[in-house]
Amino acid sequence: MKSKFLITLLAVGTVAACSGERVAPPPSSAAPSTPSSVSRVPTAEDLAKQKALEAYEGYWRVSTAAEKAPRSKDWRSDLGEYLVDPELTRHLAEIQNLASVPSHMEGEYRRAPAVTAVSLHEQDPRIKITDCLDRTHLHLVSDKPGDQGQVLDNPDQPRRYEFRAEVVRYASLSDRWLVQVVEVALDKPC
Repeated sequence: MKSKFLITLLAVGTVAACSGERVAPPPSSAAPSTPSSVSRVPTAEDLAKQKALEAYEGYWRVSTAAEKAPRSKDWRSDLGEYLVDPELTRHLAEIQNLASVPSHMEGEYRRAPAVTAVSLHEQDPRIKITDCLDRTHLHLVSDKPGDQGQVLDNPDQPRRYEFRAEVVRYASLSDRWLVQVVEVALDKPC
């Protein structure tokens, strides 16, 4: 197909050169493409939100694995990929508490995170994320001999509530975004 087009183009050019007349090249079969939508270049704020949400999702991925198997290993380095103090120390204590009971979590959280505040002009830029945690399908289960498999859920604890996190970019840690603070708002159902 290309060779036919090239031969036609050469023939037209040769005839035009010999006759002294200008001949327009044959119309192209491909119409010029026009973008169907204008693509938007992400802003610094968009990129920061994306990185903060990635760190937040990493935090949930690792912390959920730790809650499901608190005695399987030392979770400090895995959690340290996404958390810094004070949240790292608080979360490690929570995992150690699960291991000491002994118990673990079964099931999954349902979540709906959204960025609710962005502050990139501070020394440590931070992004606030508000999430709605639904623990309806998540249960605390005993690993204690004789009580294994027994559900230990607190019936007075709300099953759906607001959860807030602050994710901070640390220049001293290769500009990584890490979860620094989390707050559970049991009094705010969502």
